[in-house]
Amino acid sequence: MRVHYSRLRRAILNIVSRPSIPFLFLLLILVSVASLPAHSSNPQQTSPYTEPRWMAKMRANQAGTDSTSSGVKVFANVDVSNERGPQSETFIALDTQSPKTLAGGSNEIFRNPLRAYFSTNDGNSWVGADLPLVDEEGTRWSFASDPGVAVDTRGTIFFSQLLISSVDNNFKGDAMIVNRTTDGGASFSLGVILKKDLNAGSFGRFEDKPFITTDTNLSSPFRDNVYVAWDTIEGANGKVNLARSTDNGVTFTRQRIDDQNSGSGSNEIAAVPAVGPNGELYVAWLDTLNTRLQIDRSFDGGVTFGRDSTVSEMVIPFDTGIPSIKVRRALVYPAIDVDRSGGTHRGRLYCVWSDQADQTQPFTDGAEMDLFFAFSDDNGLHWSAPIRVADDGVGADQFYPWLSVDPVDGSINISWYDTRNDPTRRKTDIYFARSTDGGLTFGPNARVTTASTDESCPVCEDLIAQTGFTLSTLRFCRRNCDAEIFNQYGDYTGIASFGGVSHPIWTDRRTGERLNEEIFTASVKASKTK
Repeated sequence: MRVHYSRLRRAILNIVSRPSIPFLFLLLILVSVASLPAHSSNPQQTSPYTEPRWMAKMRANQAGTDSTSSGVKVFANVDVSNERGPQSETFIALDTQSPKTLAGGSNEIFRNPLRAYFSTNDGNSWVGADLPLVDEEGTRWSFASDPGVAVDTRGTIFFSQLLISSVDNNFKGDAMIVNRTTDGGASFSLGVILKKDLNAGSFGRFEDKPFITTDTNLSSPFRDNVYVAWDTIEGANGKVNLARSTDNGVTFTRQRIDDQNSGSGSNEIAAVPAVGPNGELYVAWLDTLNTRLQIDRSFDGGVTFGRDSTVSEMVIPFDTGIPSIKVRRALVYPAIDVDRSGGTHRGRLYCVWSDQADQTQPFTDGAEMDLFFAFSDDNGLHWSAPIRVADDGVGADQFYPWLSVDPVDGSINISWYDTRNDPTRRKTDIYFARSTDGGLTFGPNARVTTASTDESCPVCEDLIAQTGFTLSTLRFCRRNCDAEIFNQYGDYTGIASFGGVSHPIWTDRRTGERLNEEIFTASVKASKTK
């Protein structure tokens, strides 16, 4: 069956203006059609970016809430969230001036706020706090999604989040905000608004994926600048946004940074910022229209940007339904960082991403995924030929990688979900790889998790393949799946590194208890690190 998505999208957007038809119901119709097999050879028609990824949380609410050869040493797995109920979609950052201080964040699925986590002892123990659901104008929001975390050189911890307004599970509006804390989560500032729209649902527009970073280079002219990047979709059009703050996150200015006439400017997602050693600012994203990873850069603290350039062409245009995350589907995106050390490769820019393992074939939904890595020595204008990071050789999937360059030793540290320990490709573990030669080679992969996680549910997957996301199907899946099937692992994970120590963070359901996904982390140290 060939699905003509552009015509379908236009038709639905026309219907959306009729107030008698619930917006979420129309989205469910669209997803139901999109879930049918598509035999077109054009990958752009198989996975259009037609709904926000955070819509799964709204679906979960609507369905109801039934109750050492690797050269590194992996230390104990630590339960960060340590609370009943499902969490997913994680991020982590550390204080470069006090590197034993860590901060993390995750989605709460059946509760409304984002959860923030704090550790002052190198990740050995954690405390948690809910982020506010109120912005600086006093608006109270229905729920939050998409955590981002960053720390500046003053010790201020910043959380970016997406706030959603919904009435009877119908999307009404959204806002991008940033909260600050200087006391480890004992108190938070009200959310500084980057962008706000209380009528977004009426014309088919939504925001997604606010990733945040700070300039932690002590000699940078833009030291402690705060940057947040995200995407906006309006019907068939999209854009990449950047908000920057030069006053410790008190105020932000916003601009569009992708080129409007270079083939971009439509259906882009996962805009990820990173800062180089002299304050260079990079933002990379997935261009789903042209099936490629794009990047742009600024040399004046985010005031102006140049022309977009391509990191890599992709096979997977948006996401893919591998067995371990078949319902939510594994999103593809770039994760970037820069060598800020005083070593040989200072200033080198790195990118890791997941894509279809067989790069010679057209996109096949659910085909094996692998990790790819490349670097640039000219500010992202040109890139090395991609190499593979995973060393499994067993036909497993690797997905949701994140990358952190150690600002002390310049090592490149990558963590990801991996199914190599399960021939059915359903159970995942977190794996880790490290490079000490500027990304030319990676050491043997190290297993971080001491127990596997299974977020799959075959009976639900089979029903969705037949019916799509109908309300009865959602309720059936909620009753018959132990995993939090609509959110699973979320869309991304994170890792932070400093002084030879890395801290990956991930979604974990090792207990097997129903709807009890926890957030875990571990310290991974280079063998020579004491």
